Amino acid sequence: MTLTEQLQTVVEDYFTRYPHMSVNSLALKSGVGATTLRRLLSGSIKGVPAPHTILNIASAVSNEKRLSVLINMFEGELGEVLEESFGPYIENKINHTYSPDLNEELKDEIKYFIYKMSANRAGVTWAWVADTFGKIGLDKLKKMNEAGLLKGDQKEGLYHAKEKNFSLNVKTASKHLARLTSFYKPEQVGVGKNLFYSLSESLNEEGIQKVKEIEKEAIQKIYQVMINEKYEGETPYFSLVLSDTMTIETEEEGVLQ
Repeated sequence: MTLTEQLQTVVEDYFTRYPHMSVNSLALKSGVGATTLRRLLSGSIKGVPAPHTILNIASAVSNEKRLSVLINMFEGELGEVLEESFGPYIENKINHTYSPDLNEELKDEIKYFIYKMSANRAGVTWAWVADTFGKIGLDKLKKMNEAGLLKGDQKEGLYHAKEKNFSLNVKTASKHLARLTSFYKPEQVGVGKNLFYSLSESLNEEGIQKVKEIEKEAIQKIYQVMINEKYEGETPYFSLVLSDTMTIETEEEGVLQ
């Protein structure tokens, strides 16, 4: 059974278990277009769905938001894709959650940074939002708080994310990379808080995989520092690990985004 066929079976089983649900309702629940779901059910899809599309469908049909559970819930190629694509973000001691609804909400750049800051232990302050995004940011802060995405109020001036340990699909997160890197301040290298290296070389497939293994190990170690209460403080700090080829690769026909 191919990955697409397995995904088709998973969706068909969902409608068998929930006969009152429609394709449109699953589209709303998963954040995957109704047209895409219909093509999947009819077997008319050419190519392989993108990993975040697979994750959205898997989360919706299983009613499971915990990423650590999701990637171990499915066997075959479906399970392999989830493990390969999202396994690096899993920590055994932390139950990360994945929500298509939250992913949709955080496509908005300002909401993304407000929520990202609010997910830190120290939360996000009303003053930071005002200084960084002005009135537009404060309006979105208020709406997110009213929608239950945040917990806090203007009187205290401090807000915390409803889901501290959340995960976003790659497409949503990468959309905000340019703004994230704008927080890097090269003029303050002498202060000793920031770091920047840019390395490039022509590599074969084995070399690329070696680099990825080193980066994944570094990510694990950095994350352990970040969640250690010993190092808890008031300074919002970010670390960005990013690598890719410097070639323009054409997506295969039929790949879903």
